[in-house]
This record gives sequence, C-alpha cells and structure tokens, in this order.
Amino acid sequence: MAAEMMTEKHGTSDPGARTRDWSDYRARALAEGERFLASIDAALDTIREGRAESEAEGRVPQRTVDAMIATGLFRALTPQRYGGLEMAPAAFFEGVMRIATADAAAAWIAGQINIHAFEIALMDERMQDEFWGSDPNARASSSYAPIGHWEQVTDGYVLNGTWTFSSGVDHAQWVILGGRDRNFVVPSTDVTVDHSSWQVEGLKGTGSKSLTLVNVFVPDHRTHLLADTYNDVNPGWLVNDRPLYWMSWLGLFNATPANTAIGTALSGIETFVEQSRVRLTRQGTGAPAAQNPFLHLKVAEALTRVHDVQRRQLANWSEMFDRACRGGESTPLERMRMRFDSADAIATSFEAFSLLWPIAGAAASASSNPLQQVMRDLMAARNHGSAGKELAAGQWVKTMFGIEPAPFSDFGTLAYYK
Repeated sequence: MAAEMMTEKHGTSDPGARTRDWSDYRARALAEGERFLASIDAALDTIREGRAESEAEGRVPQRTVDAMIATGLFRALTPQRYGGLEMAPAAFFEGVMRIATADAAAAWIAGQINIHAFEIALMDERMQDEFWGSDPNARASSSYAPIGHWEQVTDGYVLNGTWTFSSGVDHAQWVILGGRDRNFVVPSTDVTVDHSSWQVEGLKGTGSKSLTLVNVFVPDHRTHLLADTYNDVNPGWLVNDRPLYWMSWLGLFNATPANTAIGTALSGIETFVEQSRVRLTRQGTGAPAAQNPFLHLKVAEALTRVHDVQRRQLANWSEMFDRACRGGESTPLERMRMRFDSADAIATSFEAFSLLWPIAGAAASASSNPLQQVMRDLMAARNHGSAGKELAAGQWVKTMFGIEPAPFSDFGTLAYYK
C-alpha cells in the first residue's frame, strides 16, 4: 500500500551521501551546540522571571519566547540553507533541560514546537520554502491525534473539525494536524483557537489549546505522507540529505518531553534543598530539617536517579547522531530501547521528586510554594503519551524476543520502523 503512494516528487537518500566523510559536519554541529548552550545560560534569568506569568496566564509570555528566539533555539533543527543551525540533537535536548530549570512550560513548548522543524525538513521543498522562506525562526505547534475530519479533493484535502492539545499554539505561525497515515500543515491564520479549552493544573503555561477548522483547503505539498518516511522516500531529502535528517523523526519527537521532566525535577530538588537549609521541624520549633538523616538519604537518592536518566538521555542521542554521521542507521531494537529510556526518564523524574514530597513540610502545599508547581508540572508530564513506560517496555522487550511487530499503518506504528 505504502509503495503505491510514492510519486515523482519524492526523494531518496543518495547512497553515496551515506559513505561520505561527515566528520567536519559533525564537528560543526557539536560546536553549534556548545554556542547554543552558552546562549541558553545567558537567557535563564529572563525565562525564570516569566515563570509566574506562564502559570497565571496559561501561556508563556512573549518576552520569554523572544529570549528563546535570541538563543537560536527555534533554529536548532532548521536546515542551514534557511539560516538554521542543524546542531547536534543532544545539545538541543540539554538546552531544553536547562530551560526547564527556569520554567517547565517554556521548556515544554521549546521542545514540542521546535521538533516540528525536523518534520518540515522531511517534506516537499515547496512546504519548506513557505515555512522558512521569510523567517528561519518559524514555528509550528501540532495536534497529531486524528480526531478531526478530512476529505481528499483535487490537488489536496479539505479539513473540518476540532483537534486538541496543541502546545504553544499561541506562539506558532503554523499547525500540524494528524490524519492517521498523514499529517497536514496549516497556517495558524486558518484555524480558530479555543482559548477557554485549556483548563488544567499542570504545565498550564504550555497553552495546549483546541483548534477548530472549517472548510480549510490544504494543498498536497503541505501534506506529510507517513509512508514516505516508512519507505525512505522523504521528499525533503532531495535538499536535506545530511546526517541530522537521517535520524529517527519519531524517536526525537517521543524523546523530547523527557527533557522538560528532567530539568523540572532537578529544579524541584534544588528548591527543596534550599528550603530545607532554613526549615525547622515541628512547625518551626524543632531541630533543623537539614540535620535529618532520612532527608539526606532521600535527597541523595532523588538526585542520583534524575542525574542517571539525564546522562542516559544525552548519551543516547549523542550516540545516534554519531552513528548517523558515520552513515549508519539505528536498528528497531536500538530505537525501542531509546524509546523506553525516554519514557522511563519522565517516570523516574516524577518518582524521584515524589520521594521528597512527604518530607517537604506542610508549607509545600501552599499554592505560592514553587514545590507545588513542580509537583503538578511533573504529574502532567507523566500523563503525556510519550511517558507510556509500560507500552514502551513492551515494544522494546518484544523486539528483543523477536516477536513480530504491528505492521506499519499510521503515526503510532511508524515509531517502531523509523
């Protein structure tokens, strides 16, 4: 079925490209990552200052987004031909972790919005020109669950209905909407955002709102056929045939939320330690909390667990990029292991911070206490689809045992293959 969907517009990666020496490309991508991380560190105070507004307004403030734009964040995965950085993914991931220590919501949209640049780079060159032609920092939010309606017409599709949970849509010029075996890219001016639809208690600043479309036409070149990725005939490879874009698109997508969880947990542990330096037990009348050996064990355990998943996450994506720069491709077993590692990182970040909650004191329940927000943000991250640790474990171990996977059919099954 998938092969029948190929057209003359589609491209394949040049076999010769895979055998080239990409060491200079790798060195440049790593250097871009180092410069990016230095820029992120310089922006953290501004991002941190916007955290309360993110929470109160249900959207990340524009000054925070402007500060992230200035770091090059939204050009991290954009092709160089459009002014992008094409940096090593591990540096991008670490940058999102650092942003999360200042504002979890800002980190969430930094990851979710930016990862869509990778998908656009795999699409028709006309789509890329429209997306980045006038702005290398162009941004797209998404809603991949195929709950709207679409009808194929001459030269494209007509979309109607409502798609939900589009994180960061307030700061996006485009939206990507799921249609089971294909995704549609639509200008944000063609959708109606339901600002009242986002009523939550965790990751509030992400503004993951519902979008409604009425008779919106999407031309063929703004459609991403998932069969193209399955068959290694991504149209974007005609102009972006380089190691970064040979990596697993859905692997990157599923791994991105873990970075927010890791950074948020580290921030929460640091806040717990700072509060414990001055907190006294028995409602402020007893011994210093910092002298409690039980607290010492819990802090040590929490930090160790989060740092372990942080190191594993960054090492995985450094390894995958290095493999791509050698012309190699990760096997399904390797991809499923990394898929589990990312889901486990979210679960571990939540569980590690939860170790501290019973000894954080009654003041931690106050809405003004930053520990309260950290707990709610981590709870929300743990409920995201990418945090499905149990499903990810099944995919990994079944692959290990050689159990036949589900055949490719849609967005969900593509993750195993590509």
